[in-house]
Amino acid sequence: MFASRIRFRRIQEVSDDLLCDSIAIGSSSLLPSPSGSRSHSPSSSSPIPSSVVGYAARGMRRCNIRRLFTFAFFIFATTLLILSLPKENFGREWADPPHSQEAPYGIKSQHDEPLVRQKFDDAKRGAQRPLPHQVLPPSIDKNQNGDPFDFPSSADRITLTRIKEHLKRIDLDQLDSDRCKQNMTLSEYWLRTKRKYVPEEDSWEKFYAQIGSCSVYTKQNVIDELLRDLNRLPIKSAHIMDGGTQVKLVITFSNDKQAVFKPMRFGRDYESDPNHFYFSDFERHNAEIATFHLDRVLGFHRAVPTVGRIVNMTSELLENAEKKLKKTFFYSPAKNLCFVSRCDYYCDTTHAICGKPDLKEGSMQVFLPDEHHVPRKHNRSPYRRTYSKKNQVAEWQSDMNYCIEKVKTRKQYAHGRRLLDLVDLHILDYLIGNQDRHHYESFNVFEGIEPYAIHLDNGRAFGRTDIDDDDILLPLRQCCVIRPSTLATLLKFYSTPKSLSKTLHESMAKDPVHPILAFKHYPAIERRLGKIVQYLLKCFDSHAAEYVVMNEYHNPNLPMGNGDEEERSTEEESPKEPPATAKKTGPA
Repeated sequence: MFASRIRFRRIQEVSDDLLCDSIAIGSSSLLPSPSGSRSHSPSSSSPIPSSVVGYAARGMRRCNIRRLFTFAFFIFATTLLILSLPKENFGREWADPPHSQEAPYGIKSQHDEPLVRQKFDDAKRGAQRPLPHQVLPPSIDKNQNGDPFDFPSSADRITLTRIKEHLKRIDLDQLDSDRCKQNMTLSEYWLRTKRKYVPEEDSWEKFYAQIGSCSVYTKQNVIDELLRDLNRLPIKSAHIMDGGTQVKLVITFSNDKQAVFKPMRFGRDYESDPNHFYFSDFERHNAEIATFHLDRVLGFHRAVPTVGRIVNMTSELLENAEKKLKKTFFYSPAKNLCFVSRCDYYCDTTHAICGKPDLKEGSMQVFLPDEHHVPRKHNRSPYRRTYSKKNQVAEWQSDMNYCIEKVKTRKQYAHGRRLLDLVDLHILDYLIGNQDRHHYESFNVFEGIEPYAIHLDNGRAFGRTDIDDDDILLPLRQCCVIRPSTLATLLKFYSTPKSLSKTLHESMAKDPVHPILAFKHYPAIERRLGKIVQYLLKCFDSHAAEYVVMNEYHNPNLPMGNGDEEERSTEEESPKEPPATAKKTGPA
């Protein structure tokens, strides 16, 4: 009985298929007309039974439903086929298809065209800059041909003469002698206030004991010993540094002291992509090393000691890595040892840190003392950028009165050395091209002594050699104040035959992984130094020298200790400028 039903159903389906075409052809004669009258066949004048008309209508509906499903299936299958095709065949970003670099014999290659035409084509296409390959550590020992200082000097004798004319009544040496009124080391301070001795058993403890109330370090021999230990001491363990935006490792040495290791990503010649924001740019290990040396050459002594080191990723990192870090190690298709670590940006397989086969260069930066014993304060910079893709211009970048109205009236900057420290920090940032300065730290351990800014976190410096971001110098340009020691140092390098870049080069040559910077950065540093001097001349032309050169700034319109804690409204009247003995006036 069941088999007969199946056979009957199949016969019915076949009959329906055969009838579809006949019903479609004769539907106009079988179905009722819109007027309600019957259509009659030319060969028959008898009326059509109602059962035949109902059967024809049901057959038409089944045929239409089947055709609809068949059409939908065809559209679905076609869509899947299109999606499965390679994406490279669609949406080319160039006008012409890519060609082989090798032209057939007897035909002129497109690469033989003039260089001007090639540059024009690249500009028209807007080709994406690829990420360069990670350079092998031994490649840094190659001798670079040519004189790295064979470029025109940026010194202008007329500018220098005019500045000296403004400074003829200013004794920079005398002012510099009063730069630090209470200069003591951490060991001296603790012995005087707490009757507590600071141990000095290794180079770390010697460095901690010599942390001063006016600078991070003073004794060069202590720093040189510390740099040697950072480069040579055996590694005991390696951990992921928590809270980092990019790859950083906490290295513990055999003496149980620690440092921060930033691995090398790119070679010395790599420059930042101009389409990258300053807050998403790659950090460069050599920028930390070079900034430490430049800070020392300028006489600030407020940068944290940093040195280069080539590590064995197998014996020094992988074998001593914590479990969380060890899980991120792998071998690349080129059989090189790589690791990913964990961070906010660029911690994935695409941006893995790879050795050759397991050697990797990086920077070692000494850990500052534990904040429980030597507390530090994290200060938000008044010249902080927006860190936004939508609103890219901060208030201080569009208002040249920002310093007078919003910085000099704040309690933190109305009196003391902090405003001068801020200018020093931005002069350093301008020379190294660092746009990423949102906070700065200061030691909060010397009671009764105003803290200074530590020049920390400079990994995004030295990214471009062709651009000078003059906005970095706005604290100097708007506030028009500078410390006498900083002014004397800048003028010395601007006027003497031994330039700033030569002195920096000699200092960096002592690092184990020298050369630290590509030579193309040297003319950029000299060019930026020349612009700093030009902006200083504008300040001297607008204000009397005694209101520009100072060790401490004091706002005469605000009493000591009673400055505004919050930024005052721009609608309020700006402070009046103090009277000057000369025709020029000093800034508020």
